[in-house]
Amino acid sequence: MTDDLAIISAITLYKIVCLVVGSLFCWLGYRLFTLGVWGHAGDFDAKFKSTKLVLKSAAPGTFFAILGAAIVIVTLWQGLRFDLRLRDPNTTLAGTSPPPLPDAHGAPK
Repeated sequence: MTDDLAIISAITLYKIVCLVVGSLFCWLGYRLFTLGVWGHAGDFDAKFKSTKLVLKSAAPGTFFAILGAAIVIVTLWQGLRFDLRLRDPNTTLAGTSPPPLPDAHGAPK
């Protein structure tokens, strides 16, 4: 049971860290805007299926905010999934033991 708790704790901590890092990136982007950093940072092109996002001569805060928002969205979209059945190598997804392997002469054990 402690192994299960360790797995659940690790996954939960990973998700919390992802949310904190994404939020930090968004906050840093916001701070760049409020401090008046408007220098030319470059161009950004992204395409997903039939949708295209183009940023020309964007401020540096834009890139921080977009990256932070993407991290938060992906983290929340994936959610928390705990599949503890896969820990035991002798158990298949159906919860039964795999068939016995044949010995050196080809006969099942």
